[in-house]
Amino acid sequence: MKASRERLVRLLCVLVGVVLLLAVDASAQSELEKAIRQYNSSAVTGYIQPIADLFGANMHAGYYHSAYIPPSGFSLGFDIIAMGAIVTDEQKSYLADAPTGFAPSQFKTATVFGEKGTTIQHATVPGLEYKGSDGVFNTSIFPLAVPQLRIGSLYGTEAVIRFIALPSMGEDKIPEIKLWGLGARHSISQYIPESPLDIAVSGFYSNFNVGDLITAKGLSLGVQASKSIKILMLYGGMSWENSTMNLAYKSTDPTAAAPIDVDLDGANKFRATVGVGISLGIFKVFADANFGSVTNYSGGIGFGR
Repeated sequence: MKASRERLVRLLCVLVGVVLLLAVDASAQSELEKAIRQYNSSAVTGYIQPIADLFGANMHAGYYHSAYIPPSGFSLGFDIIAMGAIVTDEQKSYLADAPTGFAPSQFKTATVFGEKGTTIQHATVPGLEYKGSDGVFNTSIFPLAVPQLRIGSLYGTEAVIRFIALPSMGEDKIPEIKLWGLGARHSISQYIPESPLDIAVSGFYSNFNVGDLITAKGLSLGVQASKSIKILMLYGGMSWENSTMNLAYKSTDPTAAAPIDVDLDGANKFRATVGVGISLGIFKVFADANFGSVTNYSGGIGFGR
């Protein structure tokens, strides 16, 4: 029992650390906004695309840690989920188009996950320089953490609800941050009495807002399977997903004649998930890996069914 408590304390420390890392990233939002506003619609895409890819992958992680759904009866579960998408070296730089008159016409510079922006010179005016924006997030993993409520079961169907809201704060006026998600899962194994696995299908929708600047939306449709072996739960699944990040702002670039409104599609379209969990009565611990265009990991603790 003492060893179990120690493991629980270590797990909680890890989850708190991830949430704190998310808070550090949130404190950089005002810096991120300043960097984004320097770009016109054509230039901002390469700089911010990695966030669209990684956040799109995070939004669809951690929705399940078992495919079992009771066919009837009231059930309630509460989870705290932490996710992290891996930032690759390729996502730390991109090939940017230089402003008119600067050379070379294209140059490699930092994305939002890079280091220092590259400086180039004007082709005919000595001493006139142009510098790409510096990176904002110095990290190898892009995190997210969210609470989740599971409510069931009606004819083998359960609802999944996510919501988190952070008010604007700080002297730099960090914008209000909101994330919410809705979904449902339906048991397929209830129709197959001799099935050795629990099987379910699912659909989830997510929405994320950072002030008035960034809005991300995503949809995921998938199938899951799991097998319970005493206190051990083995689970996995396949899913199709789609995510879009919208940037709407007024640029400080004098060449941008109108307010910017740009949609960026996330890279992930398909995801394969493998995971393992431990169930100790109403308390559960779980972790999984997700493979697609973006590699993503998620894990957490759960209470209830």
